[in-house]
Amino acid sequence: MSLAQTNTTKDLGGIDFYIHEEVTNANGEVEQQLIELWQNYISDGNFQDIDSPYWSFENMKVPDENFWAIGIGQLQQKPYKVQCKVIGIFEVGNGYWSLISSFSHLDESGEIHLDVIAAVYAREVDGKYLLISSAEYLKTVFEHRRVGNINYYIHPFHKFRLAEAEEMNAFNLEMSKEFGVEPLEFDYFVASNARDIARTWGYEYMNRMYNPSGKGGIASWRNMIIYSGNNSSFFPHELVHLYTFHVVPKDPHLWVGEGIATFYAGTSTYTFQGHMGKLKEFLAENPDYDLSDITQLKKTIPNGEHASDFRYVIGGLLMKNIYDKEGVKGLVESLEYGTSDEDFFQLLEDKLGVTKEGFDAYVKQEAGKWRE
Repeated sequence: MSLAQTNTTKDLGGIDFYIHEEVTNANGEVEQQLIELWQNYISDGNFQDIDSPYWSFENMKVPDENFWAIGIGQLQQKPYKVQCKVIGIFEVGNGYWSLISSFSHLDESGEIHLDVIAAVYAREVDGKYLLISSAEYLKTVFEHRRVGNINYYIHPFHKFRLAEAEEMNAFNLEMSKEFGVEPLEFDYFVASNARDIARTWGYEYMNRMYNPSGKGGIASWRNMIIYSGNNSSFFPHELVHLYTFHVVPKDPHLWVGEGIATFYAGTSTYTFQGHMGKLKEFLAENPDYDLSDITQLKKTIPNGEHASDFRYVIGGLLMKNIYDKEGVKGLVESLEYGTSDEDFFQLLEDKLGVTKEGFDAYVKQEAGKWRE
């Protein structure tokens, strides 16, 4: 990260932009165009802009969707300088180019933080180069299999298992009936672990690649893609997200969205029943554990497993209780509430008669009487 190893090109206010001295081809005709394109995108700070002049929208509605870990829209407002350093630019074949850059910053104590190493692609479209998402490029090189309504794109280090894909297709049909809509058609990137799937998002490094479970995935409802780093072609949790966004196309409160997905499909570590067993056991052993402030529950149950996120498990319990009272209609209405914690507690009071003050006692009571 030493500045002695870089060439400064431009100060972008909240961002310092560098090109590493080892990028000896940076002055090439195409390379200069791509560096300028990437630099201008970062400088403008317009994240997920559907009118962006920097991205191709030919095959993806929101091509920069997975660059949330960079924090494009907030880089200029950070209380510190962010360093973006181009560390590689090269042609990858079939008219595609790749540009690799690191994002880092120095904190007040002098510690250097490597935030992400991002990989963005580009190709010429109608006579000019535009940025392309990693997923769009990888569709051209990964093995492709179609099972029912699902287009699988298989990481080269992953062993595809048809039975899992058929199970996923059956779950797709089940969810379409549950929510009263036509079966969804979507793409599914499958890899063996979180490290490999994060690279399909466009990261050579990000901290979520190395989470303790080694698993992970996300659903993109705007682009209709599931990214699975769970070593499986069956990832029902993320498919539930596609359906909830399909029926209510806006962001719900996290506890609602993740709660519904966990209720129907568990997570990559346990079924919903398995998670509830973990919650019940933990609260029985720690009856005074404070659940009253949900802002402090952004973590896994501290039982040493690093597997059951409080928000997902308790959210699943709450959504199950709403489902038991009102069915799918109650869940769809829950998705309509806003994203603030005030909205969330209004939902609980409306649907379950649970107030913010009574939240801790209610969850402990419901978990205590849980039966698998």
